[in-house]
Amino acid sequence: MPLNLALSASFESYVDEVIRTYGAAGIAVAIVDREQPVQELFFGFRDRERKLLIDKDTIFGLASVSKSFTCLAVLRLAEQGKIDLNAPVSRYIPAFQNAHQPQPVLVRHLMSHAGGFWPVARNTVEPLARKMGMWNGGVDLAYSVPFSEEAILEVCAGLNAQEKPLGQPGEYFSYSNDSFGLLSDIIRTQGGEDTYADYMKKRILRPLGMDRSGCGFLPPAADVNAATLYEERDGKLLITRDYHDDAFVMMGGGAMKSTIRDMERYLQLYLQAGAPLISVGSFRDMTTSHASYRPSAGYGYGLSVGALAGCPIFGHGGSLTGVSSAISFCPDAGYGVVVLCNTSGVPSTAVAEAAMRWCLGLEPRPVPPVAASPWPVALQQKACGQYVSPEGSDILISTASSGLQIHSSGRLCEYRFGPPDILWLQSKLTWSDLTLFHDAGGDVFAVRYGGRMLARQP
Repeated sequence: MPLNLALSASFESYVDEVIRTYGAAGIAVAIVDREQPVQELFFGFRDRERKLLIDKDTIFGLASVSKSFTCLAVLRLAEQGKIDLNAPVSRYIPAFQNAHQPQPVLVRHLMSHAGGFWPVARNTVEPLARKMGMWNGGVDLAYSVPFSEEAILEVCAGLNAQEKPLGQPGEYFSYSNDSFGLLSDIIRTQGGEDTYADYMKKRILRPLGMDRSGCGFLPPAADVNAATLYEERDGKLLITRDYHDDAFVMMGGGAMKSTIRDMERYLQLYLQAGAPLISVGSFRDMTTSHASYRPSAGYGYGLSVGALAGCPIFGHGGSLTGVSSAISFCPDAGYGVVVLCNTSGVPSTAVAEAAMRWCLGLEPRPVPPVAASPWPVALQQKACGQYVSPEGSDILISTASSGLQIHSSGRLCEYRFGPPDILWLQSKLTWSDLTLFHDAGGDVFAVRYGGRMLARQP
């Protein structure tokens, strides 16, 4: 269907509101069809202090949008017979002991965040590089074999140490950056290249003509058309250090950097059912829900799986220091969307949803969730407690004379009741789902928020 240009003003008004509300320095949006770009919109600056504008070749971080690249690579290697998706992870990574799990964690479980792992504290680049004497040594850690070999040992040690698993492999979805760290190493050892970053550059990016994309930390710092990274601290928008800040030790979870021009080519691959890199069958596997992710969405392999106005929609968001990103595509309608932003904490997924609504001829502004009747009192009482993730987030549910109170990392949240076991929490312009999980005795043992399973504290 042709893009309804009459909705352009409404979409741009929404993006302007996002920029004002979240203090974004710059946002780039592109809509593409199977053959060519349809719309390209640039808001704000890639460098606010110098008033430098964004263009199609400005480099941004992708953060967790990188996970779709990782799964694309795994599926490509599987088609070549180099990886078996149904094999135990320990076949490819001996340091992963499958400790404390009654059943083997399979490669495909990692691809849909269903390995049975609770969230773990982030393994980041700087501490490991300092321990190895490689920090500020002029070596791009993304392309370092010694760093990759040490990083996988650190990731495996953290996962092996979980004495009580979240559940059986495949039973629960819980967003796991370390799962994609494991996939990074499988690509490194089975892909025929020195590192994950080398494989992605030679086997994925280069064939797609994505010449300004890659996982390296050093090239963006030397590029005259790279976005400056910003983060709000104490009410001020400040320049962050660089892409090393809070970066994962394994690159497959969030290291990719790219541009609007390159990401347009990437989206066209999905609008063409994976051609030329994977088969239609692998594309279907990637876009089939393998785990329940949100109340109205599942998760495939490196992609969320949902629907909008009856049309299947696939995509992913990403967030790191100085990075907010999202992709969304609808093969039925023939449109793909990419949103790149150089500021932390900006809801790029909401902007991508607004752009996709525009593509489908709908009013772009996302629709808030419909409030349901309050939960039964007994369920509200069962929900009360503190739920914590070692990644740094926590949820406190308590009762007051007015009803439930929800605190997220100490902040009191506005909320709406959804169906039993689901709450909708508001943060500025967006809503996020919080879901209760019950054990065999009916007690709440965890909540899922931000995709992570947070364990109830004793």
